[in-house]
Amino acid sequence: MTIEDIQALVAADESRTLELKKSTGELKDGMQSACAFLNTEGGWLIFGVAPKSLKIVGQYINSN
Repeated sequence: MTIEDIQALVAADESRTLELKKSTGELKDGMQSACAFLNTEGGWLIFGVAPKSLKIVGQYINSN
C-alpha cells in the first residue's frame, strides 16, 4: 500500500469498512473495530490519522 492509497482511503472518510484512529493510544477501540471487520465484510483500520480533520498525522515511536 502506498501513501497515495492511504490518502485516497482517508479522503473517503470513515465508513462501515474504514476506521481511523489518531494513535495506538486508541488501541482498544481499534481492536474492537478490527474484530467487527473480521465478523463482517472486512475493512481498513488506519492509525495515525485524525478522524475529525482527516489529517494524516503519523505517530512517533520511541525506540528506547
